[in-house]
Amino acid sequence: MIQGTYSVLATHLRMVLRWLEAQGEPAQQHFERHGLDINALQQPRERFCAEAVDALLADLRDQFQRPCLGTELAEFHRLSDTHALGITLLASDDGLAALERGLRYQRLLSTGAPMHLEEQKNQVALVFSPVTFQLSRDVLGTYMIAMIWRSMQMAAPPALQPLKIELAGPEPDNRHFETAMGCKVVWSQNRTAMVFDKAQLQEPWHMRNSEIIRSNEPMLDNLLRSLKTGDIAGRVRWQLLDALDEQLPSEEAIAQALHMSPRTLQRRLKSENTSYGKVVQETRMQLAQQLLASPDVSATEVGLACGFSDASAFTRAFKRWTGTTPSDYRSGMRETASS
Repeated sequence: MIQGTYSVLATHLRMVLRWLEAQGEPAQQHFERHGLDINALQQPRERFCAEAVDALLADLRDQFQRPCLGTELAEFHRLSDTHALGITLLASDDGLAALERGLRYQRLLSTGAPMHLEEQKNQVALVFSPVTFQLSRDVLGTYMIAMIWRSMQMAAPPALQPLKIELAGPEPDNRHFETAMGCKVVWSQNRTAMVFDKAQLQEPWHMRNSEIIRSNEPMLDNLLRSLKTGDIAGRVRWQLLDALDEQLPSEEAIAQALHMSPRTLQRRLKSENTSYGKVVQETRMQLAQQLLASPDVSATEVGLACGFSDASAFTRAFKRWTGTTPSDYRSGMRETASS
């Protein structure tokens, strides 16, 4: 955790790793040049100093002469890079609710690149207003706009399109950004923003799911509080979310990842009125409910993603948590969504 400065969620930089690999570049060298540990990209709780990330992005833009680097990076973003936050936003009732929810939790991704909404008559603008990132503001601005729009397209009705995108930087020689966004782009503006028709933005989303919202928001609230206060339960949740798809990590393994002894971990969790077993159960249950909302993921795959070795063990545990089986829970969610 970076103290006393602006920070960025390390896993959110996985898109830079993928982009560099696609260029055939030694990614580790680029990260190390700016004092960034590439291994942190696999640690869900780790954060990078925003100043170092700023220097990295500016260096890549200039070294590779990519004026539309931000848009290219957005193509390498994956929903899993933002953990539970991404799927929670897509489960919102509509685009306006998703943007408002995203602003509520934006500090989980970055504390130095805030965004806000501006509403005027029949339009809503998502405005990028960073307080840092002086060197790479153009890169990060275009990345955020492109990444958010690409994510919105997964859940939004086809009719939704930005009315226009306003960018503070000068127009580049190539048209990569405009082609990628598929809408009008206005350059050399006094802000970086994506503008929508308000009525279109409030059209229902086909991935809306109140169960996911109810399940995930308490966890996101806890993670947000842990970012502000450094609570240990939130840090354990981050570690679990990144490890459960392989196997359930032991308490000793989590303690080691958090650079403390198992006894210290137990003591600190107890001071927060919880325990490792309780955090594991809450995290597994919330993750299972989240994944069961997707019809493309089988119950067996959900169980494996939650760290269970076989489907029967997952079914027993899920019924113990919720009073119903995974299949009945999924059927109930479909009935709720269609009603």
